[in-house]
Amino acid sequence: MSNGYILILGGEFSLRERVLAGALRASEGKRVITMAKSRINPNIKFFDGYLSGDVANAQEVLNSVIKYEKETGEKPVAVIPMNDFTVSASALLTEHYKLYGNDTGVIKQCKNKYLMKKILKESGLPVPKFAEFKTLDELKKHIANIGLPVVIKPNEMAGSLGVIKITYEEDIESAFSQCVNDVISLNGEAHAPEDLFIVEEYINTIQEVSVEVINQGSYHEVLAVTDKYLGDEPHFVEIGHSMPSIHSDNHELRDVAVRACEALGIKFGIAHFEARITSEGHIKIIEVGARTGGDTIMDLIERTYGINPYELHVSSHLNKLSIDSFIINPKGLSAVAFIKAKEGTIERVILPSSLPDYITNMQVTAKPLDISQSLVSWKTREGSIEFFWKNKRPEIGFKEHIDIAKQYSESLFTFKQ
Repeated sequence: MSNGYILILGGEFSLRERVLAGALRASEGKRVITMAKSRINPNIKFFDGYLSGDVANAQEVLNSVIKYEKETGEKPVAVIPMNDFTVSASALLTEHYKLYGNDTGVIKQCKNKYLMKKILKESGLPVPKFAEFKTLDELKKHIANIGLPVVIKPNEMAGSLGVIKITYEEDIESAFSQCVNDVISLNGEAHAPEDLFIVEEYINTIQEVSVEVINQGSYHEVLAVTDKYLGDEPHFVEIGHSMPSIHSDNHELRDVAVRACEALGIKFGIAHFEARITSEGHIKIIEVGARTGGDTIMDLIERTYGINPYELHVSSHLNKLSIDSFIINPKGLSAVAFIKAKEGTIERVILPSSLPDYITNMQVTAKPLDISQSLVSWKTREGSIEFFWKNKRPEIGFKEHIDIAKQYSESLFTFKQ
């Protein structure tokens, strides 16, 4: 009988490649395995093993792990979620095997955006006005109470899918239809309700941030604050991030993020907290996820501060996190910006022969004959560019990474006429 294995759920996803390095450091020699629907994935070969299953289907994941246990006698010593698709399965296995991790009740409170906002509000934390709806008539009634503009979104989704701003009354019906269609377009792959939505007050700001909080039991510590860059409204697709944030020393923001984790009962791993900050300095919580941030934010932390947050995430799920305060000083400015091709059918992808030193990585995901669509969610981006400027400090209005990515986006592709 071995000493068990660590199961990483969502580690094979793009832009989370540093998961394995962090997990191996925290594993104390235990095998680190992952799960995916198929072996047609270049990332799974780097893990110590592979289980077949749909990571968004909690029961299927549990069945796969039980089957593996019967075949090998091995049980997981930790089951660790890396994105929003995997938190439900992780919680189910955590309870089944009596492991350290956030339970299904906590995950429900974080995945269900209405329930999340309700708990945060009852805890005295700052949230926009909000309401839950299923039908167009319900939406119209809530808008009459909240007032335009508002933002509507699916109650259980991630990655900006179906998130739409409504500014004018005549746009309510089309926005509702679009939101519904965006959810249905996933063909059930998120294993989330397709008929539950939330409407909330639009918070007018030019600044949105995320805060990464590491948790273990009653210990909650802010690791980093990220400035977020969004595409054109009425959608809210992230087109880039930079770290450190100009709000990294905002003690109220850091305190609110920690209190939100406490209110939602998050006790293990990294939590991803998102908020908007108004021109008057008021903080409004957008959402809190009981999992690591995506879009290479974990890589930005490692580049900026020299610590691999995935290692902390895994250590916490083993209940072995060192809970000394993290005194971390930035080594420079890290950023990521996403490649967005113009709309059309891509004919050729022309990669650059060399890159400047401040670009640490470029991933082009688009291929010839792919159809580039308008930017409505993370699914309609064509790649990413990561940056690091040594000793550079954050500054208001910084967008060098966005400008550079736009230039590359215009030169990387040719299109069929």
